Amino acid sequence: MAGTTSPGKRLVRSKSGLRIVPISETDRSPFELREPEWIPDKQSPTCMDCKEKFDFIKRRHHCRRCGRVCCATCCDTRLALPRMCFLDPVRVCTPCAQITNKENLFFDKDLKVLVTGAILCLVDDTSSSLVHVHLTPDHHQLVVAGSSEPDATTLTVPIHRLTGLQVGSREQLVSGSCVVSAVMIQYCLVGEDEQDLTLEAPSEATPSAYAFLTALEKAMFMIQESRAVIGTGE
Repeated sequence: MAGTTSPGKRLVRSKSGLRIVPISETDRSPFELREPEWIPDKQSPTCMDCKEKFDFIKRRHHCRRCGRVCCATCCDTRLALPRMCFLDPVRVCTPCAQITNKENLFFDKDLKVLVTGAILCLVDDTSSSLVHVHLTPDHHQLVVAGSSEPDATTLTVPIHRLTGLQVGSREQLVSGSCVVSAVMIQYCLVGEDEQDLTLEAPSEATPSAYAFLTALEKAMFMIQESRAVIGTGE
């Protein structure tokens, strides 16, 4: 069942719960995962985690993130699942709860860092220059903007055109946390060969530069996972 909620969105009800999803496929988040198919009850005489047999007392429950069948003990956590567009917290199994908590941290913190952007060094074979890099609010474009000079260029790369990311270096902060300080991004625009760009934290970088590069690594992992599940979004 589906109903309209707001411009560009629709409300969808499934056996897993209510979801608010874009009407157009092109508006879909590059970090989204499709709702999984539930594994049929008849294929699961025992809990897929603890292996105990189901009966009238030990009932079956489906994890909304992976679709596996578990008992109430192994699937008793309810969490927000924005990556699947669920409106309310849903039931997830223990392994998925750990993954979901990390994903929710990305949605709550890292995405804001990426949209705000940071000042980084764009490095090539002969020179380096300061640029402002940010993710567009709809999360569909990575923008690398040069200085305010009239002849400065701006590179805009659709997220689904990113093909890879390699971490060039990491640094250990005084706080003890490990952050990314340099990355190489591979991308392929329509009708062009694959290209790459190297972004580094400046010599006197602010914490936002390290936070951005660290968040970008997480984003690339999620983009590749989403792409494997639901395609490129083209």
